Amino acid sequence: MGASMSTAYVASLPDAKLDWDAGSEALDEITDPSVFEWDSFELETQAEFLDDDGGIPEEPTCEMTDLATLKKYGRRVLTELKEALDTPDVTLLTIGGYWIYLTGGLDVDAGVDDEYGAIYASLGLPDPVMKAVGFVPKPEYPPSRRSGAHGDATDTDIVDAIALGLGTKPKWQARAELTWIADAIGQVRPHPYDADPVDYYEDFTGRTGFDPLNDAFLSRYVGERATADDDPDEKKAG
Repeated sequence: MGASMSTAYVASLPDAKLDWDAGSEALDEITDPSVFEWDSFELETQAEFLDDDGGIPEEPTCEMTDLATLKKYGRRVLTELKEALDTPDVTLLTIGGYWIYLTGGLDVDAGVDDEYGAIYASLGLPDPVMKAVGFVPKPEYPPSRRSGAHGDATDTDIVDAIALGLGTKPKWQARAELTWIADAIGQVRPHPYDADPVDYYEDFTGRTGFDPLNDAFLSRYVGERATADDDPDEKKAG
């Protein structure tokens, strides 16, 4: 088996306070084993994934083991990651508006017994767990950029487009404007009309790990949570 050097990193917003307890709590709330993303090689390094005969399953997957084992391994990964980020072998860089915790190591034997292995293993944790700690999942896709840059639409581009569209119209046509805004938002988020209100709320908060109703600032701009009795057709017609 060959080996080569590789890098591993996690990212946060500047001055983010990493909350490891919140990460553990988010881990406890996971109910679907498929949201863990450790690859087969990573799973093979864990004794917990041995089958009943003491052998390693061929190409093991997260679905092959029970959720309790995945969470146990996840807590170990969080502990090792926390310790790794406090060592001099992990470099802290500021790039593109992020804090990047960067280190290097061999791309094999990527367990959690060294700094590279700890960061590498953390990439298999579910996004809500990493977000709860304070990390930015998939930092190669920044949440915003300066207007005019090339590439796919980002959050900032959509907000700029909505602001420009509304600010240059002398009159707003309520339903037409809401439809146009919804279509614009659909470029960077699930389209608001693609699900009933309850499903949309639960999918949004579950996928992003953020509930605007619990945010002291944003909650004033968000209506009361939809209930199961609400009629989606009536809401769309309103």
